Amino acid sequence: MSSIADTLMERRAALINKAQEIAQKGVTEDRDLSVEEQSAFDGMFAEAGKLQERAKAIADGEKRGSELEESFRSVTGKKPDEQRQADDNKFEKWAREARVGDVFDIPAVPGAERRAMATRGSETRAMSASGGVAPDGVYGQLWQYAVAGSQLLQAGVDILNTTDGNTLPLPVATVHATTGTANAATPAVIAASGTITSNDATVTTVNLSVSKYGYLTLVPSELVQDTNFDLEGYISMAAGRELARTLSFIGTAAAIAGFTTVGVTGPAGTSTSLGVQATAGMGSDLLVNLFHSVLPEYRTNSAWVMADSSFAAIRNLKGAPNGSSIWQPALTAGDPDTILGKPAYVVPQLPSMAASAKPIYFGEMSALKIRIAGGLRFERSNEYAFGNDQVAFRTLVRTGAVTVDPNAVKFLANSAT
Repeated sequence: MSSIADTLMERRAALINKAQEIAQKGVTEDRDLSVEEQSAFDGMFAEAGKLQERAKAIADGEKRGSELEESFRSVTGKKPDEQRQADDNKFEKWAREARVGDVFDIPAVPGAERRAMATRGSETRAMSASGGVAPDGVYGQLWQYAVAGSQLLQAGVDILNTTDGNTLPLPVATVHATTGTANAATPAVIAASGTITSNDATVTTVNLSVSKYGYLTLVPSELVQDTNFDLEGYISMAAGRELARTLSFIGTAAAIAGFTTVGVTGPAGTSTSLGVQATAGMGSDLLVNLFHSVLPEYRTNSAWVMADSSFAAIRNLKGAPNGSSIWQPALTAGDPDTILGKPAYVVPQLPSMAASAKPIYFGEMSALKIRIAGGLRFERSNEYAFGNDQVAFRTLVRTGAVTVDPNAVKFLANSAT
């Protein structure tokens, strides 16, 4: 097992020890755990389980990576990371030496987006069970910056890569099939040779199309010429951050348009807030009701998304429930804070609380599909800013977003008054 996997297991052991200390304190004092202690205890064990899963994924990924490397070497005579390094060197050469009209296309690296999301943009090597241990190259670096700059991507949205931009029809299940009868939730017993009652799903399609987005950045020619300046790193950082803003914008618009089921509506008089915490049906009660409005099967990998002002309003709630706070800080640096035990992410493009607004969303965000068509394209021009002696770099991406399961995510609607 690698040192990273060992470190994760050491963190897991430390969390378990802390949780056991909390439990032992209750036993020693002959009392039940307080709400805060129980929440911390449960959170530590949940985090310990996640660390074990990550350590196992890394170990499995390293094993598969070793097998992949051997297979790659037998065919090409090079290791995968050597091939990626060659591609990175090509990007560096293009950034410093390309002439007008030279285009550098960066194809998608399978799994790079998912790896960047799993580590919230901080990981630089492909160590998941689905990949090897080679760097993800320029494409992976772009996505690390993109994910680090967009909490919507961190919330678990699904990224689809296609080679072209033709309209892609996706299935949408508005009603799921069940094993019960049409008027009962319990499974229907079928006698020998009996008829199986049909209770089909309602499935439609939604077209996932793409539009072109781009940005332009200007770099002084002196920096292009200076060999000590990490030009390709700067371009990757700038492109990744702009990609984050673009994807967050179109993803948020698709979420607002596609997740149309109200989980809970604030009572009259709470059009710009969650109401009075001490009043039943207001304050944290609204968030608890929103949480339970989502079906249990969607809550396993669920998350909260909202604007920063809404997050602040939740953190300011006092004494709920039973004197505790429904918001809890992350146990590990870099992890998201939680609301009712589920990760919470700030998405600036979502609306703030206002009359009839939809400020807070909760559910399984993988029902939001964001598509990248044809990877990313870079172009360079020495003439665009000739008068200022600057080199222009342009990045283009074709992308779009839709939701495919309106049942997966619900929202809190502010009152109209």
